[in-house]
Amino acid sequence: MLKFQVAGSAGGYLLEHLLVESIGAVRGGGIFAWANTNGVKSLLEDDVFDDFLVAANFRLFIGTDSITDPPAVKRLIEISTKRPRLDVRAFMSPTSSLFHPKMAWFDHDDHLSLIVGSGNLTMGGLRSNWEVFVVLKLTGAEREGALREIEGFLTAHADHLLPIADPRVLEQAAKNTGNERSLRSTPSTIPTKLDIASSVDEVLVAEIPKAGDRWAQANFDQENYEGFFGAKVGSQRRISLHHVDGAGDLSDVESRPSVEVASQNYRFELAAARGLAYPAAGPPIGVFLRLATGEFLYSLLLPGDAGYQDVDGLLTANWHGRADRKRRVRSTADELRAAWPTSPLWLVALPAL
Repeated sequence: MLKFQVAGSAGGYLLEHLLVESIGAVRGGGIFAWANTNGVKSLLEDDVFDDFLVAANFRLFIGTDSITDPPAVKRLIEISTKRPRLDVRAFMSPTSSLFHPKMAWFDHDDHLSLIVGSGNLTMGGLRSNWEVFVVLKLTGAEREGALREIEGFLTAHADHLLPIADPRVLEQAAKNTGNERSLRSTPSTIPTKLDIASSVDEVLVAEIPKAGDRWAQANFDQENYEGFFGAKVGSQRRISLHHVDGAGDLSDVESRPSVEVASQNYRFELAAARGLAYPAAGPPIGVFLRLATGEFLYSLLLPGDAGYQDVDGLLTANWHGRADRKRRVRSTADELRAAWPTSPLWLVALPAL
């Protein structure tokens, strides 16, 4: 199966296929030219992959050229310490040639799932970049031949595969940029307010219903669940979110599966809502920015928070639905900025892909 990952597309991206192929596997491995923190977290700390790591061995080999930076190395050390079945090693090239492979394999009882393509273990490679990859299901002699080829390569270069916690790995990573964008011919810059606005495809301002005592599992109507977030009823999809707090600070990436329930509610979990009591003075309001990369930034406002009245006014002016429904309005970055000019969303630097 050949798949093109289209930048900003709602589906068909590498992360989903890696997670699907890990389900039911008895062991596996991956070789990637480089990694960053958001990519590491999105795959290895996803609930599906974490379940796999609890039950099965996974060997991960990461290159140390150009991109892999100290935060990514430290995150890999933390995860492998927590999950002893995860063995992470770094490839230290003995020559000036760039280490550049990208592949993963999952050994099942009746077949080998082999994924080979252009995407790295970065948020861009897993979800946001223009990439291509192929998913192969190998059996019999093809399966054995592929595993033999992988083991042959790893054995031949074992001297250059260092444990991820080796001090030499961190020393090498400290020389790297940590940003895939820096490989482009145009130098990357820290985004300004205008950069943020120009990176936004669409805005959703939505009241979050109580939904019992679990309102962190935020409910949405089907139109926005599919049309804004890119999910699809009848199949599970994943979105990548970053919460932006009142100071404009960006959280770690949240890789969230879509959830459907029998009551025709459609949900995504919001980490920013965990542990918060549902306010009595009025519903929380979520402000979601869909970026051109397909990722989402969001702020969560409670009654009394700075900006709550601003976005409540935007909803009041633009909501034309039934009075007994939670208000949800799709907008543009310019319209949101006119209604809420002091939003911390305009201060944030976009996450490295």
